[in-house]
Amino acid sequence: MKDEQTILAERAKMVAGWKTALVKTGESLLVVEFQLIPEPYCIDNRNITEVVRTKEITPVPGAPPFVLGVMNVRGKIISIVNFKIFFNLKLSGITEMNKIIIIKHDQMECGIVTDMIYGTKEIMIDSLRPPPITLNGIGAGYIQGVTPDGLILLNIPAILTSEMLIVNQ
Repeated sequence: MKDEQTILAERAKMVAGWKTALVKTGESLLVVEFQLIPEPYCIDNRNITEVVRTKEITPVPGAPPFVLGVMNVRGKIISIVNFKIFFNLKLSGITEMNKIIIIKHDQMECGIVTDMIYGTKEIMIDSLRPPPITLNGIGAGYIQGVTPDGLILLNIPAILTSEMLIVNQ
């Protein structure tokens, strides 16, 4: 368990160097834009393996509330996460209309439920603003930046390496 000073120092370092986790300035980033009603989000295309339809999700007893369960995707068992719970957004039911984005970083992989996928978009790294300081809660450390039009870029490596997401029980 980390002490309070270590946690605060890590947060300060993250806020101070938030843009360095991306690529060189002056470059663009191809992202997939989606919505978790009411907020628009995007993910770096390099962290996405595929987009699949919502199928039968099997609940996992004892999993954190944001882990909906597991799903078979081409013979591979993938954990499915509801980012609405993860980011404390208003919940809505999961239907066949929802799509699941399979994200990956290193060896960690999971699926996230989306309300709507808009497609790909190119964003300029220079145009990104830091996450709002007023943002709090579990998801505050998992935002890489915000575009001028309000699109929230998620930090998938930080999410997938988070101790909150790894269940070792």
